[in-house]
Amino acid sequence: MLIHKAASDDFWALPGGRVELFESSVGAVERELFEELGVKCRVERLVWHTENFFEHEAERCHEVANYFMVSLNDYPHFEPEVDFEGVEEDVNLVFRWVPLGSVGDYDLYPKFLVAGLKGLPDSVRHVIINECSCIAD
Repeated sequence: MLIHKAASDDFWALPGGRVELFESSVGAVERELFEELGVKCRVERLVWHTENFFEHEAERCHEVANYFMVSLNDYPHFEPEVDFEGVEEDVNLVFRWVPLGSVGDYDLYPKFLVAGLKGLPDSVRHVIINECSCIAD
């Protein structure tokens, strides 16, 4: 599994990005992975749709995200647990391939991923994560 972080961060996340206007979420995944890693991918399926409420650098955040299972073809940097750099505007990114069984060894966010990746659901799951008690019901 591929994880990444900003070089200045002390936590990891799954690679991602923003959907551009009139772009599908599947198209965004394909574009982001090509931009950041220079590789074409195949999106297999949507696994989770999440609403994540959290604080980062003293700011309250609300992130809506889709998590997809993705396959890569002919990727030259597949070396488990070896850091390599990715390309992102104005941010130095560090990527690392890790065995699925070792995700618990990393400070991975959002936290539900550590347990969720141990047993992927057979169908799409909607997950609400409230790490800062800031949901307005």
